[in-house]
Amino acid sequence: MLVLIQEAILLVGTALGAITDTRTGYIYDWITYPMIGLGVILALFQQQWNNLLFGAVIFAVLFIAYYFGKLGGGDVKLFVAIAFLNPQNELGFLLTTVFIAAMSAMVFYPVYYTIKYTRKGFSYEENKEGIQKALLFGGIIIAYFYFLTIFGRMGIASVEIIIVPLLFGLLFMALQKGITSNFFEKKITLKEITEEEVVAEGKNSEKVVNLIKGKKLIGEKEVKLLAKNGIKTIYVLRGLPPFGPFILLGVLVAMFYPDFVMMLFRV
Repeated sequence: MLVLIQEAILLVGTALGAITDTRTGYIYDWITYPMIGLGVILALFQQQWNNLLFGAVIFAVLFIAYYFGKLGGGDVKLFVAIAFLNPQNELGFLLTTVFIAAMSAMVFYPVYYTIKYTRKGFSYEENKEGIQKALLFGGIIIAYFYFLTIFGRMGIASVEIIIVPLLFGLLFMALQKGITSNFFEKKITLKEITEEEVVAEGKNSEKVVNLIKGKKLIGEKEVKLLAKNGIKTIYVLRGLPPFGPFILLGVLVAMFYPDFVMMLFRV
């Protein structure tokens, strides 16, 4: 019975997160905090110690990604909530959720933004460094998975499932500078800065970079410091693509195939 309650909270919470993230770009605390609280209570009641451990580890790991502006705070809290509410109380469920969420986003967004960028006007010079980097990493990835297959460490079908999204991810790596510049970088005044504002790389002056000491996320303290030193505007990343819908997809797949990722590594 309690497992069914966990599943219901998971589905409702991640669905709400997907909706609000798509519409507003935020996964709100009124969604994640109740999920976390109920998850802890249910885990304690059922003595699901793995869930409590997984939640703490996921928070520690994903907080690093959040600190460097690679993941939103709402996404971090939602993943922690999923760990606490894990109906399987096993690692496989979480791995499948994260894997499906990451890989599906890695396929969809590179294709979506590459099409938009191409229509707007592709610049090779702007993306030259990224293209070279993507080709290098592409060669390494292909070589790595090739050796995994010839030494029998992974089946061909499993390699295909993993490598295809990674190659799409390399497409985004190749065009990241142009896509970011055209669709996400915005120049705003200090008064327009909101919570969890991510600083754009490259366009901000050296003075701004030095003042915020290379931080990716800026808050009230940094805003006051910039204003004190005569800075009136700053480049930030706005309109970043929502991750919530893909987290929901990951949860749905994990509900039916919790050991999906584990099976990929079985020869």
